[in-house]
Amino acid sequence: MELQSYIEGKWQRGNGNGATLVNPATEQTLGTATADGIDFSRALAHARNEGGPALAQMSFAQRGEMLRTIAKAIHAQRDELLALAMANGGNTRSDAKFDVDGAIATLTAYADWGTELGLGPLLADGDATQLGRSARLFGQHVFLPKPGVAVHINAFNFPAWGLGEKAAAALLAGMPIISKPATSTALVAYRIAQIIVDGKLAPTGVFS
Repeated sequence: MELQSYIEGKWQRGNGNGATLVNPATEQTLGTATADGIDFSRALAHARNEGGPALAQMSFAQRGEMLRTIAKAIHAQRDELLALAMANGGNTRSDAKFDVDGAIATLTAYADWGTELGLGPLLADGDATQLGRSARLFGQHVFLPKPGVAVHINAFNFPAWGLGEKAAAALLAGMPIISKPATSTALVAYRIAQIIVDGKLAPTGVFS
C-alpha cells in the first residue's frame, strides 16, 4: 500500500519510495509513505483560507455534530481499524481497542460539549459592560477562533486517539487542522483520514 497525503483538498503522492511500514511482529512490509515534494506552505494556505472561514460560519452545535458524525463513521469501521492497529502497531487487540475506542469516545465527548455550547459561533468573555450614561451603548468581550491552522504532530503509540483528541478540541474551537501521524504506525491514521475524506464529513480545508 502506498500512503498518500490529503492536502489542498485532494490526495497527493510524495516523491520517491519514502519510509517502509512493517508489521513489527513479523517484519512483513505493509506499505510505504513519504511527504517529500508536498508543498506545505500551500497546504497551510488552503487550510487557513478555506477551512477557517467554513468553521467560523458554523455554530458550536454544528461543529459538535460534525465531530459526532466522524466518531460514528470511525465506529462503523472499528473492526478494520483494530486489525490495522494489530498489524502495523504490533498491538494486542486490547491495546488496539484502547486507542481506537479512545478516539471515538473523545470525539463524542467534544460533540456533546458542542451541543451544550449551543447555536452561536463564539463565546462571551464575562458580562457585557455599559459604556455610556444610558443603556444604549454596551461593550462585550468575546472569544473568537484563531485565524490560523492547528498543526498536530502525533505519537506512534496512539495513532487514532492522538488524531481524535487533538482534532476534537481544535475543530470545536473553530480551527482547521493538519494532522501528521508518526510514519511507522501511520496505517490507522491513514484509514481514519480516508473515512473522513471519502465520507465528506468535514468542509474543504477543515481536515488535512
